[in-house]
Amino acid sequence: MKTSLRWPPSRFAVIILAIALAGLLLRVVFIFTIAPSSVSGDAYYYHHGANLLANGEGYIDPYRYNFGNKDNVTLANGEVVEVITPVGHSEPTAGHPPVYVTYLAAFSFIGLDSVRAHQLASAVLGAGSIILAGYLGRYWRNKNIGYIAAILTAVYANIWINDGLVLSETAAIFFAFLTSLVGLHFWRNPTRANAAWLGFVAAFAALSRAELVLFLPIVVIVVMWRSSLSWKERFIRTAIAGLIGLLTVAPWIIRNNIALEEFVTLSDGSGTVLVQANCYETYYGEKIGFWHLECGNPMPYGPNGELLDESQRDVIVRERAMEYISGNTQRLVTVVVPARIARMWGVYAPIWQIRTDIVEGRPGFAAWLGFWQYVVLAPAAIAGAVITWRRKQPVLVIGLWAVLATFTAATAFGITRYRTAAEVSVVMFAAITIEALWQWWKRREANETVTAEAVTTSS
Repeated sequence: MKTSLRWPPSRFAVIILAIALAGLLLRVVFIFTIAPSSVSGDAYYYHHGANLLANGEGYIDPYRYNFGNKDNVTLANGEVVEVITPVGHSEPTAGHPPVYVTYLAAFSFIGLDSVRAHQLASAVLGAGSIILAGYLGRYWRNKNIGYIAAILTAVYANIWINDGLVLSETAAIFFAFLTSLVGLHFWRNPTRANAAWLGFVAAFAALSRAELVLFLPIVVIVVMWRSSLSWKERFIRTAIAGLIGLLTVAPWIIRNNIALEEFVTLSDGSGTVLVQANCYETYYGEKIGFWHLECGNPMPYGPNGELLDESQRDVIVRERAMEYISGNTQRLVTVVVPARIARMWGVYAPIWQIRTDIVEGRPGFAAWLGFWQYVVLAPAAIAGAVITWRRKQPVLVIGLWAVLATFTAATAFGITRYRTAAEVSVVMFAAITIEALWQWWKRREANETVTAEAVTTSS
């Protein structure tokens, strides 16, 4: 990859920048018209968590800090007591990886700490994804693919909706594009330096969404397996990528294991996800393959009513989830996992899923627009993957995000948001198909012109 700057910028750079600015304008219009002006759920965590971080409170749970908590708790001796957690309670959290909160906190630190400011900050990051999509397309195939990929990233609602909702998917998409670009460069030129860069960038993808951590080992192992390098060099370059990646995530992991009681790596939310996704309602009811909030109740406390820290609670609810899974394994494998995957890919109860997304905070217009755009882009993406494979061009570094999203849904639950990283695969492969159709149309017109000229000449 060329990293040198040139002036005046190339025609390609000017066009990609213009597409990015148009995409930014679209996001700003969305923010000031139909995007919510308040936050809830995960967005509340990111927005208020960023403000608390900027105020010097560290990475703490914003829900307990702002609201406190009150529960009736059954003690070990059977007595029921009321346990009150006061407002202002500072509890370390690793509920989500830190990149997005840290990004927003940088704006909060300079006074841009409102919901609207964080929406606009996310839109800027979204515009960065448009630029990365363009350069990834050009490096992967050609300039036309770059233009098409940038346009799709700019207008595809399932990508830009996250910016206005203040969700970490904005950061995940940005780093998925960047990691694919660096990964493609490593695929074509697996030097030690490129291995280090891939390890560094892929670590930020993992620090955006924890499940993206699998990209690095899979790509490095496949590239090194295909390489003609000596086994010694393969091992060295694999070790470099792994070591740099580990060193990049190490500060967060070290902090987690100092601040929390149980061992934690990138996040400690797996137990909460599992307990809400593995219960009667999600195995046999209307929510098959989805999640149900009440399945996580009651919240665990210590035997004497003491407040357990986040990591301790996560261990307890994970054990509760595993107990349910062990008693319903056949149902999980034959019904629930397929339903989860099908939900995430929009082929099982898609209308119900869209309506649920709207209830959970997605503006209706954007949610439906994203769905119908996806209906068009998904088949194009499948065709693009086939075209790329038949051309013997790299498929893994672009398509792996779809595999990881499928794995996430299978092990957690199916929801549109979990497809977010896979949208990178969707727009890139769809761009291949669109460009192939365009080239076919040009050849067809050229052939018709030649035929018409031949007929005229013979006449």
